[in-house]
Amino acid sequence: MPEPPEIWPQGTSMERISPSSNVVLFTPGPVRIPPLVEEYLGHPPCNYHRQEGFRSMFAQTEASLKHLIGLRNPDAYFATIMTSTGTGGNEACLLALEGLGKGLILHNGFFAARAVDQAVQNGIAHTVLETAHDRSIDPEAVDAALSADPSIKWVFFVSHETRMGLKNPLEELGKVCKAREVFVAADIISSAWAYPLDLEMAGLDIAVASSAKAIMAAPGLAILFVRRAAVPTLARVGKPRGYYLDVVAEYEKQQAEMQTRFAQPVALHAGLHAACLHMEQVGVNHNMKRIRRQMEELAAHLASLGVHPLLDEPFRSWIAVNFRLPEGMPYREFALRMESEGYYLLYGIPGDDTHFQLSTIGDLSDEHVRGIEQAFTRVLTR
Repeated sequence: MPEPPEIWPQGTSMERISPSSNVVLFTPGPVRIPPLVEEYLGHPPCNYHRQEGFRSMFAQTEASLKHLIGLRNPDAYFATIMTSTGTGGNEACLLALEGLGKGLILHNGFFAARAVDQAVQNGIAHTVLETAHDRSIDPEAVDAALSADPSIKWVFFVSHETRMGLKNPLEELGKVCKAREVFVAADIISSAWAYPLDLEMAGLDIAVASSAKAIMAAPGLAILFVRRAAVPTLARVGKPRGYYLDVVAEYEKQQAEMQTRFAQPVALHAGLHAACLHMEQVGVNHNMKRIRRQMEELAAHLASLGVHPLLDEPFRSWIAVNFRLPEGMPYREFALRMESEGYYLLYGIPGDDTHFQLSTIGDLSDEHVRGIEQAFTRVLTR
């Protein structure tokens, strides 16, 4: 797998760049967080993870996460929270599925490749269905793969391939897997709370999200939506090879006591709680519309400058979009200029220096959008 490109050209002095704390993030995660999250991170409502105040906060957060993700029957799932990035959550998920037998990992991008690497390094029995990285996964191809190999007991896929900005059909893929009576799990890390998802229609047994993305909390917590009806089977066949990343054990502790098995950072939980409060106040549907509207406005502005998306529109998620840079302006140079203007933009496909990525899933106002449009005009028309 290629390494991400270096951001700074050789000889670049960091003194030439505005202080990083003042730079506005137009990234797909971590993202710019709301002021309420900053306040709760600095001043949590409790200061220890075994306090009654923590239990109360945890219970409210767990309920809010399920409401905001759009569950019609919230009692069918439990939002299990682990101190980890989303990648750690994915690994915990794969380890939970391992006891079922051989799995199938659907691979059409960078983060699915990472899941394959995690399965390989952990010695988890699996096979891979790799498809084009610039096209959504075809549910019929998945159905054919499951039909051809009845020994497959579980399927794992990525809902949104962030490095490409590619949206996979979560609900359709899940339904195909359930029709074949296999367990199904998905990485919804950068799609959760960014556009509508139907975990129940997809029949997901485990869905992995993150505090660092569209929920707009601080990085450091993985959120696993675990279907309660799946737990008895996972517990019966499970053979945990690790002590910490044990989804079933964490689920059992948290749903029974509203307590984590081990010490988890109270400040991070407080930040996630505040992010839920903020999203409940703003309205998750309103926020999703804001994300899409701002992305479309920015795409239109960039088009007026002759800068266009890489990915064909039918497969574009509109929450992270890759744009081709003008010839002769590599990403390293572009990123440096944009950061000196006060905005940070991530690369798209690792190792490809010809484009950049833009995302509006953070706490971004229309004033931020106007500001970066002006910066684009200055940088791209020099």
